[in-house]
Amino acid sequence: MAELNFFQILLITAWAFWGIIDSLSWGIGMNGAILACLFTGVVVGNPTYGLIVGGTLQMTQLGAGTYGGASIPNITSSGMITTALGATTGADPVTFSASIGVALAALFTQLDILARFSNTAFQHIADRYVEEGNTKGIELMNHLGIIPWGLSRGLPVFVLLLFGQGLVDTLMAILPQWLMDGFKLAGGLLPVVGFAILLRYLPVTKKPQYVILGFVLAAYLGMATLGVALVGLCAALLVFQNATAAPAAASNVGGDDYED
Repeated sequence: MAELNFFQILLITAWAFWGIIDSLSWGIGMNGAILACLFTGVVVGNPTYGLIVGGTLQMTQLGAGTYGGASIPNITSSGMITTALGATTGADPVTFSASIGVALAALFTQLDILARFSNTAFQHIADRYVEEGNTKGIELMNHLGIIPWGLSRGLPVFVLLLFGQGLVDTLMAILPQWLMDGFKLAGGLLPVVGFAILLRYLPVTKKPQYVILGFVLAAYLGMATLGVALVGLCAALLVFQNATAAPAAASNVGGDDYED
């Protein structure tokens, strides 16, 4: 059974630390569960495992979002831990995602709240610098805000990867098979929750034809998910083109009437 070395742990921790910073600034996708878990899988030598874990956890929260600064389960950090520990211990990725991954994601919500709360200290100091007109002080306080955000993701990843492998080995050894089968079943059902949340926000009742089309392509024609997604992309482009063409056509008609 492979063991994580210290360099691997540092690489995964660094990604977790900067992933949330990317989410709050550049937005290149480092904080996405699928990409983060894929990176973790590459580091531990099993990218396929990372994709399965990342995809499973991502589907549980397809329609979730941090609207208004709300905190949601942190599937990115938990997914990276699940990928690293699960791949090295040989645990089933779906079962491990449903048990360890979901539990850690819910627990890490509290760390997100702590990071937000900790940053208020820097912002209060920045308020004083605003009154003084100290622009360098304001800039420094904003830069220091990176620390609690990064630690809220990087620290738990580092600690659990450094000390948690023995715990995972113990859990996998003592948990009964019926419980593991239950976790696996839950892992298969949890993505349905994500799809249900997503459908709640989509205009399904206004555009039922596209839902029916997707169902026919997947259920009756056996088309792969990527194929269904590409058909959906074509449909979206057609709707967009028609929507943008309609005002232009109306404008041209109005112009012709004016000239007459």
